[in-house]
Amino acid sequence: MPPLKAGSRPPWVGLGAAVWVEIAAGNGYNFPLYSPSLKSVMGYNQQQLTMLGVANDIGENVGILPGIASNKLPPWLVLAIGACACFLGYGVLWLAVSQTVQNLPYIVVNILYHKASWT
Repeated sequence: MPPLKAGSRPPWVGLGAAVWVEIAAGNGYNFPLYSPSLKSVMGYNQQQLTMLGVANDIGENVGILPGIASNKLPPWLVLAIGACACFLGYGVLWLAVSQTVQNLPYIVVNILYHKASWT
């Protein structure tokens, strides 16, 4: 392996960071695992549950704002914003399913879940 310049990192560091980002972003793919809990605890019907799934899919596949942010902001700030959005969105879902927060409006859950899946 050739010697590295001062201040540069080996390519494995990038791979390690990408793996951690994928682990953190994988929550959206687990929706079928916790959707029955949302349905029973929150009292959602199947149509509302389907709309939450659609919000998740739209958030994952239409990343316009994160794309603009990644072009304009430094990488550490984009990752920090994504981590905060993920923590807020999935954290509120966890609070709702664990019944820590009572009577959370459906529109709030939908918006937060959509924003969390942008990460």
